[in-house]
Amino acid sequence: MKKRWMIGFAAAAALCLAACGPAVPEEFRNPGDSLGGGGTVEELPEAGDSSLPAGVKEAAEAAAEGGFTIGESVPLPADGKIVAAGNYLCSGERAGKISVQAAGVQLILENASLANDKKVIESDYPLTVTLRGENTLANTDAAEAKNAIDVEGLLRFAGDGSLKIVSQKNAVKADCIAVLQATLELEAEGDGLHAEIAADDDLTAAPAFSYAAGYVLLDGAKVTADVKGDGIQADSFVYIKGGSTADITTNGGAPQKITEISSDNGDGKGIKAGPRDWSADDRELTAAGYLIAVESGTLTLNTNDDALHSDGDLSISGGTLRIAAGDDAVHCEGLATISGGDTVIERCYEGVEGAKVEITGGTLSVTSADDGINAADGTQAIPGRPNENCHVIIGGGEIRVSAEGDGVDSNGVILISGGKLFVNGPASGDNTALDADGGIAVNGGYVFAVGALGMVKTPASNSAQCVLSFASLKNISAGTYLILADEKGEIFSYQTEKECRSVIVSCPELQMGKSYSLYGGEQLLTDFTVSGVITSVGTSAQPGEPGSRPGGFGRH
Repeated sequence: MKKRWMIGFAAAAALCLAACGPAVPEEFRNPGDSLGGGGTVEELPEAGDSSLPAGVKEAAEAAAEGGFTIGESVPLPADGKIVAAGNYLCSGERAGKISVQAAGVQLILENASLANDKKVIESDYPLTVTLRGENTLANTDAAEAKNAIDVEGLLRFAGDGSLKIVSQKNAVKADCIAVLQATLELEAEGDGLHAEIAADDDLTAAPAFSYAAGYVLLDGAKVTADVKGDGIQADSFVYIKGGSTADITTNGGAPQKITEISSDNGDGKGIKAGPRDWSADDRELTAAGYLIAVESGTLTLNTNDDALHSDGDLSISGGTLRIAAGDDAVHCEGLATISGGDTVIERCYEGVEGAKVEITGGTLSVTSADDGINAADGTQAIPGRPNENCHVIIGGGEIRVSAEGDGVDSNGVILISGGKLFVNGPASGDNTALDADGGIAVNGGYVFAVGALGMVKTPASNSAQCVLSFASLKNISAGTYLILADEKGEIFSYQTEKECRSVIVSCPELQMGKSYSLYGGEQLLTDFTVSGVITSVGTSAQPGEPGSRPGGFGRH
């Protein structure tokens, strides 16, 4: 349905349309078109599969099954050694290590305060830790730092209580970690939650990749972490569901001023799925299946390095995310999909980056020191040739980008087919609001992309939806309401955040042969008639420069 808000200057618009017809050179071209803008898109990208792999669902279901009915329990042995299956209760203050040497053990912590110089809880078998009341756990030997909790196999945290862990290395390390309804508060010199696929004993071969190991599952969990390393590190996947909350700060958080140099020196990711060093030779486990999936909940990430980082794919289908990152806010090496949720990236170096970036729903707001949304795979670009492995697809949602680099950048194609996209590119320099080596196809949706004029790239002439590309003779001030209107009033509007001279607008209401006006506040910037898929209006030169050509401005 067309959205209109009648504007007080509608009558003036009609007069201008009648009296101030466009005086625009027919051969006008934006100056960046020779660098890849305009032209045609040879082949539209196809969307990838963002559904969860079966192995992820199976592992999560298995981790959440049973094992939490406390029933009868016995006191923890005085020496801390558990050698038979059963439920063991630990409460009050206790010094020394708890050592689990049997399968089928549930350790119940009830208002317990545990401390040891090195490891505090160690298990050679899968273990369930059930929390009652408020519990604390700490190790103290910084010289020979060990993980505070170290488990071989699946470690489950359950119960309605809480546990605060202070560690000189990783707070929690296990083959797999599932936090189910429990509350964890983590302080660590290393990682907060660290799940890894175990290598063979002699470290002669890399372990096989599997979704059944090396994962972290948060299901109804409450996790707070302030750590020097990564908040959550997983060798296979991180899956966040059940309305979980995670508040993670790494290595002091994101700098207030983020630069390329500071981003390169960032250390401490918020949530990471990817390889870790598994041998003395620093060799890495590599696979294509790494995944971060955020299904629901509330994530607050303040990280010195990337906030969300996957060496495979990454999916945000729901939840509320608030991110400040010293490097990339959302980064993956494969497919990054956003299909729901509310994501606000307050500051970062780059906002959302992947080889392929696909947005079909939710809301996304990005403020970045470099590119806002970037499709790149790290390979060397061949001049004049797009990267077929990279694309940006926007098919839904509401996206707002304020970038000092390119607003939306793709080493391949950008396809916009739905949703609402508002982009504030840089006010000056060699970046632009929209930039694609393979062309920009606008086949639907609502677009307002503004920025500097020097490197503007016009959408492709074989787009399915009409586009206005307007070049202003003078700067349009920050805070200006840009309004697209027809004879009935406002169709579509956007408030600029920075100065701009280039304005690209597209929406379903732009129809061939019809006349429209573009306003900056109550000032008429231009009126125009749509004469093709791309209607270009304005000038590419500053007043007084050679080639300066006013066109389409109303009389004021």
